[in-house]
Parts: sequence; C-alpha cells; structure tokens
Amino acid sequence: MRPDVECGICIMHWAYGRVASHTDAETLPDLTRRLLDALLRYISPDANLGGLNNVAVWSVFSVPSKAASYYEGLKQESNENARGILPLARQYIQAGKTDQEKLERACSLAAASNVAPINSPSGAYTFDEIKAIIHGSEETPAIMGDVYGAVKNAKQIFYVTDNAGEIGFDSLVIQLLKAMGPRVTLVAKKQTFFEDATPDDARFFGLDKIVDRMVTPEGFFVLHEVPEDLYRVYSESDLIMVKGMGSYETFS
Repeated sequence: MRPDVECGICIMHWAYGRVASHTDAETLPDLTRRLLDALLRYISPDANLGGLNNVAVWSVFSVPSKAASYYEGLKQESNENARGILPLARQYIQAGKTDQEKLERACSLAAASNVAPINSPSGAYTFDEIKAIIHGSEETPAIMGDVYGAVKNAKQIFYVTDNAGEIGFDSLVIQLLKAMGPRVTLVAKKQTFFEDATPDDARFFGLDKIVDRMVTPEGFFVLHEVPEDLYRVYSESDLIMVKGMGSYETFS
C-alpha cells in the first residue's frame, strides 16, 4: 500500500505516542529528531507503508531505551495470559463438528486476539474477547470466503505473525494447518518492535517445533527490501496468511 498525504503524520503520532510515556524527558527531543529525520528521508509517493513503519520504529529503538524494556515486559505477561486461556480455546475449537468448522473457529479466535491499540498499551493483553467468544457472550468474528478450501489446496503457507500473546492463538491455527498437510513458514520479527512477536515468543508457545521453517525479517516484510533468501521463501508460497494492520498495509 502506498502512503496518502497524511500517512507520515499518522506514523509520527503512532511511533512517538508508543514510546514517549516510557522515555525520559531529557531524551525526548533527540528521539523526536531521529523519528522526524527517518520519516523525511524515506517518505515519498512510491514508499511502502510497511517500510515507513519500519524506519519509524527502528529510529525510536536505535538507542537503548526504557521503552524497549517496557514492551519486553508487556510481551512476557501477555504470553502468560494467553497461555492460561489456550486449554479452554482448544476445547472450543475441538467442539467444532467438522474439520472446516474447527479451522474456522481457530481462525476466529486468532483474529479476535489481535487487540493492540494504536497508542501505547496501558498494560499486558488479557484477551477477554477470546473468553467472551468461547462463553458465547460475544459474537464470533465473521469468516469471509472459503478459508478451509484455500488451506486444503495449499502446499506452502507463509504465515505472518503480529503480536506477542496473540501468537499463542496463532499456534492453534498452525497446528490445524499442519494436520492438513502443507508446509508452513512462520514469520516473526527479529528483535524488539513494540509488542510484536519475535522468535522468543514463538518458542514460548512451541511454534519452533510445529512449523517447517521460521524466518525473521528486521521489521515488516517489505518485499523489495528483504534479503533475497527471505524473498525466495515468500515467492515459493502459494498461500499467504497475514496478521495485523501493519502487515496488511505492507502486502497490499
């Protein structure tokens, strides 16, 4: 997706708002300069929105900061919260009457677990939405199209994760994908990128033992910017499953 005229302002607000409250006041001016400089150098009518998000996040985390520590702690607690719900989520999925219904239930929970706000999260994610869906007090997210048919016909699936905690519910989807036969490549960001999932978060839920391969881009998977070996993995896939608005904007 290409940037609109307001995208630079929105990304500036997003990146700054997510680190400012966790940054010492005396270092905020330098952080602001780094962020503005990065966006001014990169933004153009042909820029990829995922690439813009990458340079914004890299600029605010380019020096050690309290913000990085805050998000690492938030991720750990979110992972623990998600792990506590997984047994209930598995029961809900297995209650599906057909393999198709089970996959759709798993995808619905994985979609509902994507709860990150645009501003800085006030605390770890508790995934109350998941509990509400399981107990029937909240509607299940709608499934558009034939997800089961797409997976059934796929041989290589490229699964792009979003947040820590949330990735635990992705693991339930991926277990079903693997049971249907295709190879699955998991995409998780290499290092701290707000609360986005990294390989450590994937390993927390045992995904390294489920998927066939895990690739770790520096940020959002911008096709013309990733190393050739990562692009080759993407190009060999016949089904792309993407979580999160940032990744959606990157691939669309």
